[in-house]
Amino acid sequence: MKRPHYAWIICLVCLLLFICNMGLCSNILAAYLPFIEAAGISERAGSAILSVRCLFSFLAMFFVGVLYRRFPVRTGVLIPSFAGILSALVFSAGGSAAVYFAGAALGGIAYGAGSAFPASLLLANWFKSKRGLAVGISAAGSGLATMIFSPVVTAVITKYSLRAAFLTQAAFMAVSCAVCFMLIKDRPEDMGLAPYESERDAKKAEKKPVSRELPSSALWLLGFMMLLNGGASLSFSGHLSVLAKSCGYSTQTAAAVLSSFSLLLVLGKFLSGGLADRLGTKKSSVMLILIFIAGCFAVLRMDGISVFWCYAPALMLGLGASVYNVGPPLWSSDFSPKESYAKTLRWLQMFYNLGGIIFTVVPGFIAQRTGEYKSSYILFGVMMIVSLAILLWTYRFSERRERQGQAL
Repeated sequence: MKRPHYAWIICLVCLLLFICNMGLCSNILAAYLPFIEAAGISERAGSAILSVRCLFSFLAMFFVGVLYRRFPVRTGVLIPSFAGILSALVFSAGGSAAVYFAGAALGGIAYGAGSAFPASLLLANWFKSKRGLAVGISAAGSGLATMIFSPVVTAVITKYSLRAAFLTQAAFMAVSCAVCFMLIKDRPEDMGLAPYESERDAKKAEKKPVSRELPSSALWLLGFMMLLNGGASLSFSGHLSVLAKSCGYSTQTAAAVLSSFSLLLVLGKFLSGGLADRLGTKKSSVMLILIFIAGCFAVLRMDGISVFWCYAPALMLGLGASVYNVGPPLWSSDFSPKESYAKTLRWLQMFYNLGGIIFTVVPGFIAQRTGEYKSSYILFGVMMIVSLAILLWTYRFSERRERQGQAL
């Protein structure tokens, strides 16, 4: 039996990075928050914990480029991973809002510098074929962490304590960090291997023109696109439950819809990566963004009676939103030469996180004024129409420059 290429081991390591440094340092906070507030922290301070995490994940993007230029990924990722472990230990101490803010700040550093960016660098080095699938598998780790660990966290807190749950999380993350350090190899050349590539893709690569670096004006436009993407994709999911309840659906229905959305988001990341490999990043991105836009406008049919029109928008949003996790590494590869890949990726992810910081408060603000959440999703749909237009223009601009380069 033929042994699998070591690139797939790297893919599983990246999955573990997403589970620990994104899922457990960010997404899982939603499971902890009710218990933290029940321990004496105000609701306002509880919301601020999430804001602090978002802020520090954004700030981490300013030094992530220097970190991975100075250190190989294998050792560089230890710094944010240790920050993630320390975050869980600080949370376990609890006691005051200031302590929880410190834990959230450390978790934000792990999220910003220890998940998507180093994983994308590794996958770009190890995969020439099936890179989309590898990115999708890795990105699914954040959703898997929520699905698997949320009930575990609740059970441990109920049976033992909040402190015990955070200590268990820290122990899991420490073991995972050690496993990642042992298995990571920055480049296949370090093991005497070539990147994973099928024969068919090797023939295609011979004909494929090399991407040219975009001018600064196009990069700023891409940054604006990612700000819109982050604003919509990091804001809508946290308000799905209140959207359903504001439309007249029961709490049980709202919870079931949120669970279905989470499952489809995980499956969507696998699908998004596979589609990118089969159809190309451009076509697959357009398809999924259109599904996301359709989900945004489908909320207009939510009437508190039809269960179908409660599930349909959430499922379309879950499937379409997967492109915003899988897309940035693939777009960076399409729009920049290999030597500029890391810089372009950092640029896109920085604006994506900034969009989340700016727009996460928008649905609540609109709801205070109007008493409903549908308007926020219509706004997100319009934002994604603009985003799609920018993406298509950038592909057209990039392809035209490549043809001009070949003609010279």
